[in-house]
Amino acid sequence: MLKKIFCLLVCCLMVGCINAPISESTQFTVQDALERTLEFSEYPERIVIAGKQTPMLANFYYLFPSKEERISAIENRSQSQNIFLELIDDKYQSKLILEKGAGVEQIAPLNPDLVILKTSMKEKIGTGLEEVGIPVIYVSFEDIETIYKDIRLIGKVVDEEERAEEIILEYKKTYSEIKDKLASISDGKDLLLIQAQNVDQEYSFQVPSNTWLQTQMVKDLKSNPVWESASLSGGWTDVNFEQILNWNPDDIFVINYRGQSDEITMDLKNNELWKSFLSNNKINLAPFPYDFISWDQPDPRWILGYTWMASELYPQQIGQDYVIETVKEFYTLFYEMEEDYIDTEILPGISIYLK
Repeated sequence: MLKKIFCLLVCCLMVGCINAPISESTQFTVQDALERTLEFSEYPERIVIAGKQTPMLANFYYLFPSKEERISAIENRSQSQNIFLELIDDKYQSKLILEKGAGVEQIAPLNPDLVILKTSMKEKIGTGLEEVGIPVIYVSFEDIETIYKDIRLIGKVVDEEERAEEIILEYKKTYSEIKDKLASISDGKDLLLIQAQNVDQEYSFQVPSNTWLQTQMVKDLKSNPVWESASLSGGWTDVNFEQILNWNPDDIFVINYRGQSDEITMDLKNNELWKSFLSNNKINLAPFPYDFISWDQPDPRWILGYTWMASELYPQQIGQDYVIETVKEFYTLFYEMEEDYIDTEILPGISIYLK
């Protein structure tokens, strides 16, 4: 009898082992923008986004809406990022907002599974986080190709590789359409992009680095970035009115990261020196679009800035309707916004930037 019972127990155990679910490992590796290979045993559940250009990094992360609940903290930076994220994430208020300039002392106690930083933040924050055992991935987002690579990187980290490819395909579609529309253009424009700021009741002007996305977009639109010879790599370069006079571009686009590009453009047009300069040389001076953030920079909206510039430089090839349609598709496909909201809340706000 005991022998029969023992045999029965062994059989039951064997059947249980056979029917028990087999645990599948989610181990995977990624290579970040610094070409570091990181191994993960599971997908991170507590993600912190911090450091320089946090708004843009967060906006790229939110291209993966199914994973928004994994964000546990975001550093507070400028450019009104909170307004946009509150709009697309109804649980945004439950996330911890870190003070600007948050360091290892503020981030480490949160015990994150992952921190996402710009490559430029490695020495300031990243190394310290790594030393206390917190995984960090670095992203670049400095030109079109690195934007695609970093979207794929985030997609892999959050187990949304298919979504990453969908996003990139949409970017490439619009990019290719504009290229096709401009195929007949042989001689481009001389273009100046300037960041303008009011300092002590006077405007100061800066031009972007030759290596940045802004310069790449201008070149890709068959135009000449007139500031190339004066621009220093690695940051914005100060220029004065005399330098702008010497460049004598066909078009000048005014950038302001506080959403004041339209106001500044009007002030310059009413300034006697600028009015004479623009009129005598028949220069088009226009404000660079801004809705929740300026469209000129390495943010998901770079494709909107690219489309708008194309319409300003070549209005016969690319009209206002194409820009509006691109904006609608962008917010619908990338951030799942309702068309009614786009029509009533976003398009009226950008109408000042459209001819």
